[in-house]
Amino acid sequence: MDETIEIEAVGDVTITLRRPKSRLAELASRIREVLGKDLPDDVAAFYERSDGLAFRATRGGVLLGEEASICGLEAAFAGFRPHRQYRSRRDYENDVEMGDLYDQPFCEELWSDGFDVESRRDLDRLNALKRSKLLVSVPGASTWLTIDYFDPKGAPYRIGLAQDGCELYPLDLSFSDFVAWFRRFGVTPWYLAFAGKKAEKAMNIDVSAELRTSLADHAAAFPAEVAALRKRVERRTRPSESG
Repeated sequence: MDETIEIEAVGDVTITLRRPKSRLAELASRIREVLGKDLPDDVAAFYERSDGLAFRATRGGVLLGEEASICGLEAAFAGFRPHRQYRSRRDYENDVEMGDLYDQPFCEELWSDGFDVESRRDLDRLNALKRSKLLVSVPGASTWLTIDYFDPKGAPYRIGLAQDGCELYPLDLSFSDFVAWFRRFGVTPWYLAFAGKKAEKAMNIDVSAELRTSLADHAAAFPAEVAALRKRVERRTRPSESG
């Protein structure tokens, strides 16, 4: 069987999950070639079960939000093409001039050829975008959820929110928690609750208001989950008692 299907009814919402057959054993050596190591344990456990995860939610047979998928391994790794990292701005400019930039993984998706490299911080952000692997493409938006297997702070990985081919915001999430939230809400922007105050300011959005609006259709079926997301945002925006 090429996939398994799980159907769960929660209140008046029906969630359908499709799990393609795992390809981890087949692709493990190619992952090692790209990363120089195996997948972290929790990521490997997910891909041992299935090659990605497709999400669909309906109410009364009508689609609720967008259908979305956590990528299978081949798509996540862009066909296992190696990423290139830049030690200097000149290295980047050379690739632009030679045209070598355009054949690299996720060009014009996670990162764009118009990336403005003016400082070391810009270069670091570009490198982080270029080495990131795809988890989820958000339909209808220049937004992607990503995973970086070379977190500069030494963690096994870092989940990220990539936007507009030039921005990357870290999400305070483990991979297992990421999957758990995706199983509930797909790409309804629950992930903004994990982006932090700096990301909220940079994106110039009111995350609390965004969650209130975007999760309104889910609140009756998932009151505890919606409340937990909203409380997480309220805690980070509440003025400190000492201040």
